This record gives sequence, structure tokens and C-alpha cells, in this order.
Amino acid sequence: MRNFNTRFRLRDSDRHIRLVYTFFLLLMLAGFTFSFFWAHSMTGLSPQGIADHYRGSNATFGEPMSFRELAEITHFHLFTMPVVFMILVHVLYLTNASNRLKTVTTWLSFGGVILDLLSPWLISYVSPVFVLTMLTGDTFMTAGFFIMFVIPLHEMWILKQPLMAGKRGEHA
Repeated sequence: MRNFNTRFRLRDSDRHIRLVYTFFLLLMLAGFTFSFFWAHSMTGLSPQGIADHYRGSNATFGEPMSFRELAEITHFHLFTMPVVFMILVHVLYLTNASNRLKTVTTWLSFGGVILDLLSPWLISYVSPVFVLTMLTGDTFMTAGFFIMFVIPLHEMWILKQPLMAGKRGEHA
């Protein structure tokens, strides 16, 4: 199968294309930031707070999440998270980063998504110890996101010389 990005690189694209990718990346950063603050407001991002969020707590009079609530959350996230990370990985693959970094970041990100999708079920129905699985998945996704955010922006806006310099027309 032929690689989709053998001819097009972000670094070689014109300013308008770079702006489209930049706006997308900045909106994804806003989404990640919002998610972080939302999760903090719900759970304090503490293992106990996360466990209480899913399992319920006498201290906060919180009820455990029902099967239906977990299914609704999983259904939504199962369709959105893979698409968001697929687009982010696609953007990373349009850079000149090493194949090893691209592969590691892809596995890190999608591994984080899988752990994040499984964790609420494991916390609710197996043990609160699976909060660590959720935190690990979130850490993987966050690390992957920052790699997929920084490298493309660096290549598009910091590196001035296009890879294909002299082989194409104007690069405004």
C-alpha cells in the first residue's frame, strides 16, 4: 500500500494550508484544556475523586453510574476519540519527524484511548484500583497530543526553509 504522504509535507505547504492545520491544532488544544478543567471540577483529578465519580460515594451522596450512563458515555467517546486521534496522527505523519517517533506516538495515543474507554467499566464493575488505568490512559493521550501539537506547529511556522526548496514555485 502506498503511503498517503510521500509527496505532501506540512513544511512545504502554503500559508493558507498551514493556517487551516494550525487552527485545527489550536481548537484541539482548547478541547484538551477544557476537558482537563472539566475533569478536575468533577473529580479533582484524584484517584479517590475519580473512583467516587464512577462508583458513587456516601460522603458526597453520589450514586454509582448506572450501566446506561456508562454506555452513553462510552458510545459517544467510542465514536469521537478515535476520529480526533486519527486526524492528529495524520497531521503528525505529514511532518518530517522520524518514523519511529510517529509509530511510538500513534501507539501511545491509541493505547491511551483504549485504556480511557475501558477504565470507567473496570472502575465501576471490578475495582477502584483501575483508576490507575484511567490515569495512565489519560497520560498517554496527553503526551501523544502534545507531540502531535508541537511538531507540526514547529515545522510549519518555525522552520523557514521548505524541504522542496527550489523544486516548486513561491512558498508564501
